[in-house]
Amino acid sequence: MELLALALAPGIAIMWFIYSKDRYEREPLKALVNSFFLGMLGILPAILLQLGGIKLLNLMMPANGWTYYILMAFIVVALTEELTKFIMLRSYAFPRQFFNEPFDGIIYGVMVAMGFATLENIGYIMEHGFETGILRMFLSVPAHATFGVLMGYYVGLAKFTHNRQSKQLIVRGLLLAIFFHGLYDLFLFVQVDEFITQRVSSGFLFSSAVLSFLVAARLSWQAIQMHQSLSKNTFHNPDKSVR
Repeated sequence: MELLALALAPGIAIMWFIYSKDRYEREPLKALVNSFFLGMLGILPAILLQLGGIKLLNLMMPANGWTYYILMAFIVVALTEELTKFIMLRSYAFPRQFFNEPFDGIIYGVMVAMGFATLENIGYIMEHGFETGILRMFLSVPAHATFGVLMGYYVGLAKFTHNRQSKQLIVRGLLLAIFFHGLYDLFLFVQVDEFITQRVSSGFLFSSAVLSFLVAARLSWQAIQMHQSLSKNTFHNPDKSVR
């Protein structure tokens, strides 16, 4: 039970924090819960895609070196996970009436991301124990939240941009989430490669992963502040599109 509580705590804390930033119109609880569980459901297709991707990648090249880990981090892991989260966000919350201000993109993006990250976190902690739970509390779970914020920021813009730029904004948000997710995972993955760590220290690689997370966190905080301002204008002027 202690391990389960440790696995659940960071996701709950992050969701509450993001929810508290929604200043102008609170989202319906049912929609938030549904988004969270859809994020959990997204684990299944992501795992299936990753298993297939790993098999294909291992047939193409040896399981070592920068090229292998770049493809593993950005394509096999980041693309599959962020794409499944995006599909859940785009298919459920985005087209519905309760998605009625730009900040809702961030709200629902984070809810989906935390559903995904929480279920993933339970698996890791039950397998690897307390120390892994503490590390993931401060890094992996918040990292998933930043990816959700960055994606949700652009999805929120796209919802209220009624022109050709809407699709471009959605693609931009998805690619930005994939980029930071892949960058974060890349530095963690290469730590297991002895050939690479002979030339680059594990401490430097881990610090690089943390730095990529901090940059994403900084951008996420800026996105939250900008969307709070946009949501204020949209909420008081509901017919006004974001340009």
